[in-house]
Amino acid sequence: MRIALLQPCYWPEVRRGTERLVHDLGVVLSRRGHDVTLITSHPGRTSRNLEDGFEVVRVRRPPSFPPLRWYEDHLDSVPGAMLALRRGHFDVAHAFHPAYAWGVAKARRMGGPPFVFSFHGIPERRYLVQRRYRIEMMKLAISEAGWVTVLSREAADPFRRYLLAEPEILPGGVFCKDFDAAVGRAATPTVVCAASMGDPRKRADLLFSAFERLRSREPDVALRVVKAHDPFLSADPPSLPPGAEWVDANSATALAGEYASAHASVLPSVGEAFGLVALESLAAGTPVVTGRGGAPADLLEEGKTGELFDPDDEASLAEAMERGLALGLRNDTVDACRAVAENFDWERLVGSHEKIYHAIANAAGSR
Repeated sequence: MRIALLQPCYWPEVRRGTERLVHDLGVVLSRRGHDVTLITSHPGRTSRNLEDGFEVVRVRRPPSFPPLRWYEDHLDSVPGAMLALRRGHFDVAHAFHPAYAWGVAKARRMGGPPFVFSFHGIPERRYLVQRRYRIEMMKLAISEAGWVTVLSREAADPFRRYLLAEPEILPGGVFCKDFDAAVGRAATPTVVCAASMGDPRKRADLLFSAFERLRSREPDVALRVVKAHDPFLSADPPSLPPGAEWVDANSATALAGEYASAHASVLPSVGEAFGLVALESLAAGTPVVTGRGGAPADLLEEGKTGELFDPDDEASLAEAMERGLALGLRNDTVDACRAVAENFDWERLVGSHEKIYHAIANAAGSR
């Protein structure tokens, strides 16, 4: 099949979250013989390159003027992206951002390809009313899409409540072999955090205050925070407390080493639709500390593959990190964590994507 993936930001500009999921999906689809093109944007001139087995089209992203910031992000690059989509003669498109999904929906009405709309956030009321016409754009994309997906139950419930649509749960994946690092635990107790700390939803203040509380009891504990090269959400990273340090680890190999050498990873955020960093940590054999009730917690078995804390509770987070450090020393932890991650390996998940693509392509062909 000729498949177009559409995501407004991509490597090397942003390498985390949805950008990594889209990259990995493109890789695994191309390995299975599909003709894959990723349509994205960047500040430079439009370019086409073959990267990791599939074509990447980067359309020019015009400067964003203040009035545009009242509306959905990345609307400025939608016309260029839709022109690239129209020229590609694709069998199916898969949009991962509301602005691009809206653009594909408009294109669909004019003879464009059938498409999947994957919403990788949580559509709570506050999010939906933050930008002008966001709800209307989302509803148009949903009405025209052949299939609509979210990453977890945590995202599906508000999707039904506020957008009155029934999404398919299509979780993210990981290449487990990429995170199978031959690295032992660090000599000193170490916690790693790979979330984008410049994003206020990741709760940097909560993490740092809890870490200081933990360090008052265990002075040797270290916190390693992965730098997020994200000009949109982490342009201004916060200051780190004593005992914490920034680390550069954008490649899967570097990330795997950071996870494997740590005794535990921590994801202090709320409102996570999935929590890719938690899955990566499990693939590396490292237990995860995260908040109760969120999507990342659904990946864990408390006391076996991770520890949970009460959201917004500094003392609870400090205690959970302390338990996580001890869990990382157990002999059975590595295998237990990796066993969970194996269920989300891309080689297992890609079939679900292919099934959806074939279904909407066949439905469109029968009209």
